[in-house]
Amino acid sequence: MAIHVLTNASLVYNSVDLSVYVTQITVTMSSEDVDITGMGATARAHAPGLRDDRIEVTFLQDFAAAKVDATIYAQQGGSGATMVVKPTSSAVSATNPSYTMTAVPFDYTPIDGAVGEADTVTVTFLPGSGAIVRATS
Repeated sequence: MAIHVLTNASLVYNSVDLSVYVTQITVTMSSEDVDITGMGATARAHAPGLRDDRIEVTFLQDFAAAKVDATIYAQQGGSGATMVVKPTSSAVSATNPSYTMTAVPFDYTPIDGAVGEADTVTVTFLPGSGAIVRATS
């Protein structure tokens, strides 16, 4: 069994590689729970409803041009941009799938920290449309 240790994840947002600023990343693909229990049933039945995907990322902040703040701020309140996340920076494959969505930044706090600490920001990205798409080639 090959257990993966996350040490080199790749995150490209709006064609900007922000991987070196990522300290934590979570890709969540979920569906709403729809109760489809009919009369006469003796137990609840469930079906997947609408997708509710998200990508949460903690970045080390950088205010330089084409870095973290400039890239995320440009998409704030807009329709989003393409985000591609991979477990490693290697090419997409069966063992290094990509997860892609049109990502809109929600809950962006550009400055968050205390004196003497690294300025880290956590951003929740939701799909502008559709859901996360997984690819292996």
